[in-house]
Amino acid sequence: MRKKRILVVDDERECCNFFREYLAERDCDLDVAYDGLNAKYLLECNLYDVIFFDCNMPELSGVELIKIIREKNPEAKAIMISGYDGIDEGFAKTINIKHFIQKPISLEAVKKAIEE
Repeated sequence: MRKKRILVVDDERECCNFFREYLAERDCDLDVAYDGLNAKYLLECNLYDVIFFDCNMPELSGVELIKIIREKNPEAKAIMISGYDGIDEGFAKTINIKHFIQKPISLEAVKKAIEE
């Protein structure tokens, strides 16, 4: 079975470290970007199975990043993550994102997102 290739995009290093620690125990290849521009570069160079991305980031927001994900990696499972009030599953659906995880992120939510 092929390793899942995962991209995490979040300007909060603690959030990225959470994913890094959790996925270190799984058979996954992980890339991390701390802003939207770095994520854009990674998406131009790689294909991912799962992409977790924050909605509010410097340089390029998650909403702007969605367009790039759909263009460069349309088969990826895109999962919006956010801790801001007003950005929730309903908001994600209005911009055609099917998967949303509220911060603080739980191990169970990440596991479910990757395994589905």
